[in-house]
Amino acid sequence: MSARQPGAAKHSQAMFFQQRAGDKVRNPVLQQALQKARPLFVGKRAKGVAALAEDGLDGERLRDACAEIRHRALADLDVWLTLFEERALATGAEVLWARDGEEAAALVVALARQHGVRKVVKSKSMLSEEMHLNAALEAAGIQPVETDLGEYIVQLAGETPSHIIAPAVHKTLGEVEALFAENHGRPQKPRNSADIPEMTREARGVLREHFLSAEMGVSGANFLIAESGTAALVTNEGNGRMVTTLPPLHVVVTGIEKVIPTLEDFATLMRMLPRSATGQSISNYVSLLTGTRRSGEHDGPQKTVFILVDNGRADLLGSDYQDMLRCIRCGACMNHCPVYFSLGGHAYGWVYPGPMGSVLTPLYTGIENALDLPQATTGCNQCGSVCPVRIPLPKLMHRLRETQVERGLRPLGEGLAFKAWGWLARQPRLYRLFSRIAARYLGWLSDPAPSGSRGGRRIRIFGLAPGWTVGRDLPVPPGPTFHERYAARKRV
Repeated sequence: MSARQPGAAKHSQAMFFQQRAGDKVRNPVLQQALQKARPLFVGKRAKGVAALAEDGLDGERLRDACAEIRHRALADLDVWLTLFEERALATGAEVLWARDGEEAAALVVALARQHGVRKVVKSKSMLSEEMHLNAALEAAGIQPVETDLGEYIVQLAGETPSHIIAPAVHKTLGEVEALFAENHGRPQKPRNSADIPEMTREARGVLREHFLSAEMGVSGANFLIAESGTAALVTNEGNGRMVTTLPPLHVVVTGIEKVIPTLEDFATLMRMLPRSATGQSISNYVSLLTGTRRSGEHDGPQKTVFILVDNGRADLLGSDYQDMLRCIRCGACMNHCPVYFSLGGHAYGWVYPGPMGSVLTPLYTGIENALDLPQATTGCNQCGSVCPVRIPLPKLMHRLRETQVERGLRPLGEGLAFKAWGWLARQPRLYRLFSRIAARYLGWLSDPAPSGSRGGRRIRIFGLAPGWTVGRDLPVPPGPTFHERYAARKRV
């Protein structure tokens, strides 16, 4: 079940989740950026989904339809991939296959060398992060340039994306201004939100020169459409069009699970993808990229290459985790996750953050390298309730926890504690006695509530388990236990 990418563990920092989470939750600049962003994501999605009714559509039935499309594609994945390859070749494109991220990156580098490429412009692709493509290109003496504005900011900062659709969501305006001033060779200026259009124009001017001078464009694909051999690219910035049409060589790197059967299926999925991601009824740019430039056409690449990457995906087919392959990378799960918006994406330590990362990272990098991620959830199911393709994310995280126990990967003390709790829960009289003692012990530990907190006293340190309360306020039990109150009521 633990589909492990060769060499992935050395690139993943997921094993240090607790340490990273502690650092992030205590970072006031990060917390400011996250708390400002979350209401925007949640509110926009809610409005976008509610607007479906104006078009006479039932949002829940549409989610069912989207889930069925993705399930149908995965059920016969080999058939649809074979058809996609056949149709893509017929349009003049080339199709290559890669078993893992390292092989995929090597294929891109080989294509660049073959065509004398010195600069590559990229349109956002999370798979290229899995491949560590930028590092591979730089090692070969080739300059990679991220052209999505958020990815460009992150690249200037020497960081990885913190979110799959808003890569720089963790950055404040002041931090972005400092990066632009340093990298664009100008003095730093005081900035406020009214200056954002000016800063965007500045980035556009810098990137325009890269679009015009790059010999290769690299993009991902939101979907691969089997019946026509088409890559569908959904973006809100014009950089996607620049990357896929201006350079003479266009390389599409995407996972094998992205294939869907028909254009009609794509139209259905597009009812939910932008609404789930940004609340829009349709993204600003929807590109259907088929083949290469034909005679008489004035734009488009002279050569198109698809690199279809496994990187652990095939191992999930037919497993307890196949549902995860339905993911359409909208980001709704993390946008609604209280854990993600307490920590930000970098705490998760690999490419995919939030609930989707808590499932994908253990599966792709090895469950032993990401022991804490399946625990990084409140179990509230906000992620599952908004997923446009109905992935049961909490269920999958729970299954990963079970697998950790089955493989003996959990700490010994944790196992003993659960066994002790299970034994105590089966002894009603002892359980009631323990509850009474615990309630009074917690009251003895409590301190006055911090300024600004709701309610009265709060527990600051929980004896043998301070990790439970160091980063949060825990209300003190309100006097007698339920059983004590019930017994007193019966006596009255």
